[in-house]
Amino acid sequence: MEFNRAITAGDAVRRARAIAEFEEWEFVVHFHAKRTAEIDRTDDILLSKDLGRREVTLELAQALHVSEQHVWALVHEASTITDRTPQVWESFREGDIDSVRVSAIAATAEKLQTPEALTVLERSAPEYAATHTIAELRAWLRRLRARLEPQEVSAETARATEDRRVSITHNDDGTSWLNALLPTGGAIVIGDRLRRAARAVPAVDPETGEKDRRTRDQKQADQLVGWLTSCTGPADIRAEIAISIPATDFIGLTDGPGLTLDGEPVGAEWVRELAQSEHTVFRRLVLDPIGEVLDTTVLGYRPPESLRQALRWRDGTCRVAGCRAPVHETDLDHA
Repeated sequence: MEFNRAITAGDAVRRARAIAEFEEWEFVVHFHAKRTAEIDRTDDILLSKDLGRREVTLELAQALHVSEQHVWALVHEASTITDRTPQVWESFREGDIDSVRVSAIAATAEKLQTPEALTVLERSAPEYAATHTIAELRAWLRRLRARLEPQEVSAETARATEDRRVSITHNDDGTSWLNALLPTGGAIVIGDRLRRAARAVPAVDPETGEKDRRTRDQKQADQLVGWLTSCTGPADIRAEIAISIPATDFIGLTDGPGLTLDGEPVGAEWVRELAQSEHTVFRRLVLDPIGEVLDTTVLGYRPPESLRQALRWRDGTCRVAGCRAPVHETDLDHA
């Protein structure tokens, strides 16, 4: 009973905060629209009008103690939502979703090209956003867009891939950041291979008998340095990535995305290329309409390996509310 009261009170606080955020947005939008309309009706030269609009933004920023960029973003996102997905704006008004979620939905709405895709977003986003964390919502929005407009997403990916690069930034404490902008598929493979290599390191050094006290992150960093400076990595450490894709997309009848275990969309063309590798293993999954695996059953707590793999494919990430940990890093009863 105490827990239920806490949940009810917490939801009321969350809703009140969201409504307060909506009122702030509504004030900014109305004030900005009114003042800019007044400026546009004057006979001033264009430069004076432009300076006047900037002054309106500055006034709002000073009144709310935020940056001018924040005000510009708020006005732009509000315009996107009210024009393209008005039902999302109404959910915001009711306190069902907060400003962070509205901003995430606005970013996706701005990218969608077709009225049909916007309709799907408008109908489904408020309900999902109201019951999931912001990280889950952003991942869901990426998947939704990849499913609704696969060709546009593929073209965007191709353009972004042209900017792939590696950079090194040196800190003042004797460490440096190694940053790489890579295609998602390659990054997934690198991440999986690093994790596997780190787990394969013995807990006790066989030569010295000393315990390895490095954290997993430290081991992965050391492995990366070793691989990049020695030209070759351990031959017995392979990356293992899992991608689920509907059969119709895989054979090319449709062009929807594949999904990695943690729910990130990847292009169907890349999945087809990957399937041509001699190391690729195919697994057929039969799911019911709500995504439950139908082809494997077990009685008892300790599942066989076939069920373990089926659950990993089904879930991808931990099923505890709000947790986005990859399923291969969690206990199976969290899947």
